[in-house]
Amino acid sequence: MARFHDVRRQRRGAAGGRSRDVLVACRRGGLVVPVLLVLALVAAACDLGGEGEGSAGGSPTEVGPTEMEPEFVADADCFGFRSVGARQLECGTVEVPLDHDAPGEETIEVAVVVDRTADTGQAEAPLLMLGGGPGAVMVEPYITDQFSRQLFAASERTTIGIDQRGVGSSDPALECPELAELEVPESPGEEIDAALDATEACRDRLAGQGVDLDAYNHLANARDVEMVRRALGYDQLNLRGLSYGTQVALLAAEMFPESVRSVVLSSPVDPQVNYVEDLAVGYAQALEGLATACTADDACTGQVGDLRGAIEQTVERLDAQPEQVTVALPGGETATRTYTPSRFLDDLFNFFYLAEYAQLLPAMVDRAHDGDLAPLANAIVPVEHQQTGLMSIGMNYSMGCTGETALVDTERALADVDDELITEHWYPHFRLGGRVAEFCDRWDVEQLYDPSTISLDAEVPTLVVTGEFDQTSLPRYGQQIHDALPVSYLIEVPQAVHSPLEALFQPGPCGQNLVTDFLDDPDTAPDADCAADFALQLGNPLPARFG
Repeated sequence: MARFHDVRRQRRGAAGGRSRDVLVACRRGGLVVPVLLVLALVAAACDLGGEGEGSAGGSPTEVGPTEMEPEFVADADCFGFRSVGARQLECGTVEVPLDHDAPGEETIEVAVVVDRTADTGQAEAPLLMLGGGPGAVMVEPYITDQFSRQLFAASERTTIGIDQRGVGSSDPALECPELAELEVPESPGEEIDAALDATEACRDRLAGQGVDLDAYNHLANARDVEMVRRALGYDQLNLRGLSYGTQVALLAAEMFPESVRSVVLSSPVDPQVNYVEDLAVGYAQALEGLATACTADDACTGQVGDLRGAIEQTVERLDAQPEQVTVALPGGETATRTYTPSRFLDDLFNFFYLAEYAQLLPAMVDRAHDGDLAPLANAIVPVEHQQTGLMSIGMNYSMGCTGETALVDTERALADVDDELITEHWYPHFRLGGRVAEFCDRWDVEQLYDPSTISLDAEVPTLVVTGEFDQTSLPRYGQQIHDALPVSYLIEVPQAVHSPLEALFQPGPCGQNLVTDFLDDPDTAPDADCAADFALQLGNPLPARFG
């Protein structure tokens, strides 16, 4: 059955009420390091009425500019990273207050890369990129072109990448080699115990070095964006965020609406909800959606038959007897993966982060169902090892534990999930399982952010792009953000997983056109017809590199 994809634009009237919506309808066609929660945050209860970040006024987003004149200090060596191609890059740091409410005291540095390669001088305001995680490194991959720069290109516009406070080339960087070098035990319970001890060791080391781990929180991150704008001398910025970066973008726009010309959100995180509690329901919905899509696709059913049934039978087999797979890593090293039901389901969960991986999931399940888990391990394990250097784990912990984690209630998280694969075999054990609060106990920071205190009413034009099969940033978050914002456009991409806007950049120009058209004219709904044609290409054979 054909469904509809919509783009809607809202305007708030002069008296504060909303005028009528304009609806444009078009018909649509038929991996991760072991941190707290990559691309999904973690939490604990707090009172925002006291002193510190976000205490001004009745809302944590009602703040004024920091009383400090920031400067951009150039780094001619670009942090020691080698740029690829003939690009006009300028690298440097911006000094920001550790505590924005105490600007005359301790400061830290935020790393920045400015790319003027495509700038013709005609575009209005540069585009500043905000990465996910929390803790994802942006500056090094941007300089060295480790990911496709077309995903970040803005027609005739300067593009800016930053490492958020505590990340990558920013100083200090909250790295946790204790966790990155952890030898993973075979038992999931032992793995969590070992990670807890390593977490505490990292925390003690950083605190011993004088790092104030409470200062690394969502609201400080958003205020840093304003400091970077002022240091670079721009009147306004366009902000583009992916996953966690969308939360920072929305908070920055809410705090400093005059400084933000427009916002682009891919896999948006609603700052008003504790989305960690929705991971179980999100995964259940993504699995159900993909299984339904496979059933309707002859190539997919010809490859795996009943996708859901194949997953269930594999889980049953691994529940009776876990299986081991040894994977070759770069440099001649090897790693052994022990597959229990939770580990198997966790690896499948990671396939929903990128469209090119999600399209291979039926083939992976088919091989696993036949008793061959090597392709799955070959796809996931090397990526985990490679990504260790692209994630600042300590920042992930501080952002999460000064944010949402201890509010997570397992019973509440599973209340709307009627799927034994999730409730019995995955959620109680995934990564940190139901024990995320224990990690925040070990990290020992004060909670400074409560989603229930956040409002979204800044009149900044915002493009909201969601994926139908997004397992971490649920599609309803985009709808909620769209409903809350005075000026917004919602694009719901059918069958897209996490990073839906990025998926539209390949193989055609859809994603680039959407971003460029919106940035050129944020007051007009972009033509989203091309997004309605997106569909996962299921039934593809496995690449030879996965075995």
